[in-house]
Amino acid sequence: MGKGKRYEIVRTRNFLDHRHGQVTQIDTEVTIRCGDKAIDNIVLHSMDFLPGLRVVDSSGEEYPLLSNEDVRKILHLEGGSDHLGSGLGGILDGINKRQIRLLWIKIPPHKRLQANEVRIIHLKYDHSKGRGGLLSAARSWQRGSILIEVPSHLPFPAFWILRKPEHYDIVRRRYSRIEGDVQKPMGSWKDNSDAVFCNDSETSVQFNVDRRQGGAVLSYALRPKRSVLALPVAAVVLLSLLSVALGLAPLVAASGTPIGSAVDELLRHELPLLLFVVATSMVVPRFIDDAYIRNGLLPLYLVPIALALYIFAT
Repeated sequence: MGKGKRYEIVRTRNFLDHRHGQVTQIDTEVTIRCGDKAIDNIVLHSMDFLPGLRVVDSSGEEYPLLSNEDVRKILHLEGGSDHLGSGLGGILDGINKRQIRLLWIKIPPHKRLQANEVRIIHLKYDHSKGRGGLLSAARSWQRGSILIEVPSHLPFPAFWILRKPEHYDIVRRRYSRIEGDVQKPMGSWKDNSDAVFCNDSETSVQFNVDRRQGGAVLSYALRPKRSVLALPVAAVVLLSLLSVALGLAPLVAASGTPIGSAVDELLRHELPLLLFVVATSMVVPRFIDDAYIRNGLLPLYLVPIALALYIFAT
């Protein structure tokens, strides 16, 4: 830590929770080391608005955040505040144009950071559909992938922990290097193990990026597990086959073969069976807990319904 510096960020860890095939919540853990004087304010830069933001310490106590209007007033009063550095006019202009977002955290008096103390705070917020994130975090879907942007100027180690969702596999892990303003695809995380350090466990995927490589963009996708899809897809196939069998039944019944008499008996129950196909196709999706998987499979269930209605009409 440089002389006279009030505090520094030692590292960040971004915990990403996934629900229904997307990122839903982010918990950014920030480790801060105080300088040689006690402090009761922490100012962080955010890349975007963080919806539903709460700031808590490791004990769970919540810290208050100043509003943008309060931040503007303090900046005007304090002038060249040493914890913000120089260029105060540019910072104020950036805040007014919504190009800069400062998270001004007030530390309660009984929790004041003492000289040389190390403290962990958590910033918990909902994932934004835009670019959002503190310092560097997750972006929303783009061509079926979730993007994580790593700035080239990041002055501290940053880690990402992807908590594995229950019904999904984390796939299509790709790494791109930022050279100037150009994003250069470099292949998979595994093929770039000199730049992307990744560890898998039963419950999470943790990775960080070598900051000496410059800026980077990492992406991954969530694919429903085959075991989760097996039963709903099998139901669609069986219901579709039943509809097709009912459609072909008159031809078989008219063939005069021994099996024809059995099929003729089946035809007497054609209407209840077709109603069964339609009703089951509408009910089965409701038993799929995951909304993203359920909505993705809904078009498939239209197939047996359409077949049943067509056979009934003809």
